Amino acid sequence: MSQALTVWYDQQRVGRLIATPSRQMAFVYDEAWLASGWAISCSLPLNETGDFLPPDLRGHHFFANLLPEGGARDRLVRRLGVADDDFLLLEKLGGDCAGALQLLPENQAPAADAETLQPLEDSLLEEAIHSGRGQWVTGDTPPRLSLAGAQDKLAVRANRVNGKWLFSLPTSGTPSTHILKLPVQDLKNVPLYEAYTTYLATRLELPAAPVELVTLGDHLLSVSQRFDRSHQSDRVVRTHQEDLCQAQGLSRADKYTTSPQVFTKVGDLLREHSVQPAKDLRALANWQVFNALTGNADGHLKNLSLLAVDGGWQLAPYYDLVCTLAIPRVSHRLALPVGTLDDPQNLHNNHWEAFAGQLAVSPRLIKNLVQQQAGRLHDEVDNWLNDFRDQYGQLPALEGVQKVVTRQTRKALRDWT
Repeated sequence: MSQALTVWYDQQRVGRLIATPSRQMAFVYDEAWLASGWAISCSLPLNETGDFLPPDLRGHHFFANLLPEGGARDRLVRRLGVADDDFLLLEKLGGDCAGALQLLPENQAPAADAETLQPLEDSLLEEAIHSGRGQWVTGDTPPRLSLAGAQDKLAVRANRVNGKWLFSLPTSGTPSTHILKLPVQDLKNVPLYEAYTTYLATRLELPAAPVELVTLGDHLLSVSQRFDRSHQSDRVVRTHQEDLCQAQGLSRADKYTTSPQVFTKVGDLLREHSVQPAKDLRALANWQVFNALTGNADGHLKNLSLLAVDGGWQLAPYYDLVCTLAIPRVSHRLALPVGTLDDPQNLHNNHWEAFAGQLAVSPRLIKNLVQQQAGRLHDEVDNWLNDFRDQYGQLPALEGVQKVVTRQTRKALRDWT
């Protein structure tokens, strides 16, 4: 294995990620970037030396958070035949990560504007679902891409032609535009639940990344438009982002917390780094209200991100919205508590008042957000389900989601305000 990877932003050298004997990675900004660049993370400021060396683990955590987790990571490790080591995995997969950075061997520069795409036939996707080859589907050599999270997903180029989705797999560092999520064994309805839960967010006019449902034989997949990619002329351009574990210098293991201070810290982060703190604080509060109303207990710190913009950061659109309360055998505890409580089925007004205090916003604001969302869901959710079914079919599995949302909104209107 190499001892270092070069971190690139477009064609500019950002720094080096260095393997150490302790398996804790060090990150060092390039001198030229230090002189004229910008901090790639709220947790990695452009300091005098530009280095983040163990035992300072902020550099390690930032880059390790780019990698898959849980079962998806285990399957990758087995398929690659490498040790379960963050640096080794980044060496294999760092060519197309979340955000705009690329991690490449030291003797390799990013490809210029040339794009390499390999068509994905339906038969290959079906094979990926059955074989659990989630991160790649076209042979024994995986593409250099990495997607954080525990679910099987593919970073793809996606186009809709005459109503049918056509997918290609980017290779050689070519940027993807969409994330295709595959059904997981025993959790086959997750793509459906994500598409519908996200649909509810869009009907509430909340800032959610678009998700659509794709039928492949007997399987349902979801395809999410990447908010960290944009089109400029004929090019797909990467936009830098970081999730809230990265922004706070936290390990991926810290994405779930019962600490009542979690929203205080995130609120302080937005006030310090956001170019639109008031708007982002409202969006953050709306996100947690929506999670509680729709039974999304998996709204953790890696499911919120910041997008780099001129002069700082702003909160990214919501993503990975799934009604987990409709799924047996998974935790129904909120990933992040409301006040001091992580049970979404037993929330009361005092918990939301404590939440307002932690965010340092008016309790009246939180009350209004709860009333607005719960009121519209209560009045419209049956109509919205019918609209969704008009587009995708009857989908009986959505009855479980509908029961959760109906129960939660009734309780909210009675007990949360």
